[in-house]
Amino acid sequence: MIALLGMVLGDLLGWLFVMAVFGFWGFRSYLKSTDRGNLVIKWTCSVLLFFAAIGISKLKFAFMPLLLVLPIAVCGIMWIPNVFSILIKPLTNAFDGGDEEAEMKPFYFIAEVKRRKGLYQEAVAAVREQLEKFPGDVEGMMKLAALQAEDLRDLPAATATLNELLQQPDLPSNKTVAALHALADWQLNLGRDPEAARATFERVLQLYPNSPVSLAAEQRIAHLEGVTDARNFRENTVFKVPVRERDLGLRQTVPQPESPADDADALAAEYVRQLEKYPADTEAREKLALLYAEQLDRLDLAISQLEQLAALTNATPRQTAHWLGLLATLHIRQGNDMVSAENALRRIIDQFPKTAAASQALARLGTLQAELKAASSVTASKALGVYEKDLGLKSGSGSPRFGR
Repeated sequence: MIALLGMVLGDLLGWLFVMAVFGFWGFRSYLKSTDRGNLVIKWTCSVLLFFAAIGISKLKFAFMPLLLVLPIAVCGIMWIPNVFSILIKPLTNAFDGGDEEAEMKPFYFIAEVKRRKGLYQEAVAAVREQLEKFPGDVEGMMKLAALQAEDLRDLPAATATLNELLQQPDLPSNKTVAALHALADWQLNLGRDPEAARATFERVLQLYPNSPVSLAAEQRIAHLEGVTDARNFRENTVFKVPVRERDLGLRQTVPQPESPADDADALAAEYVRQLEKYPADTEAREKLALLYAEQLDRLDLAISQLEQLAALTNATPRQTAHWLGLLATLHIRQGNDMVSAENALRRIIDQFPKTAAASQALARLGTLQAELKAASSVTASKALGVYEKDLGLKSGSGSPRFGR
């Protein structure tokens, strides 16, 4: 009795499991099917044929096996299209994208084609058509502003478009910075208005203070005067071929060219003046450090400049690693100091572990001895000029920015 009860219970659990599997499969197929009515009919017929096959299997006569094949064959024929669809579905998905609903997104190909053909007004209309369907799309707004500024030379319209974009509350920070930099470039190149560009870069400083993007904006501000001077030089300077003295070789005394040391002094003084106006100009400070080390034989001042750069808290890891690597290079080439070079490289490893910069620094540690052997001999001393020698050595009060 107990054995019979166990068999019945086992059969019941087995049937429940089979019904659960087929029920889940059937319900999922029903949700995905585009012809649910036909699917329900097929499932109903399959269930009836299944029970008919069970009934036929219990009959005791000679032709029972042949009769049992009939409901199985009917059920198989009925499901052949569905089975074939399942087998071929991976191949068809490669062409039609499958059953997943395509994500709706703006389409700017027509606008790009018209822009390349010089049909700028038509391109603007094509972009606006997409923006009507997808209001506030960042790509579309940037394309519209670029068309207005670069092709139609309508800087006020481009400015209005970007300001509308910047008013979006959920605009990502990288898109905001890209839009402001694009606007500043147009204000410089098209509007010839460095003050407007400065104001735009200052918006970056206000939005993202003490960040890598603010440091980049400070660099752009520091070089605004140079951009204006270079443009004025190109536009207003008349280049003339100088007339050289033809009998120079016949003269008893030949004029001496300017000393390279004098050129280095003048260049260092220029960098000093730039840093007095813009202490956050990392490009000028790095150039001054190289000038101190390579031409003026003042490794101590060069190290001080690079240490200030490496101490910046709003620099990117890549920038900091670059300055520390340069510090190691100067310790080897100008100072023949392998210990200090190793310390500089280990600072990269400690500050930025598990990064490409740390891996490169670790690999370089193994080649420092070879670098030291290849380093040049001690160069002749060069006197410093009359500019302030201690610029950058005056430390601030623990500020991440440069001291004055």
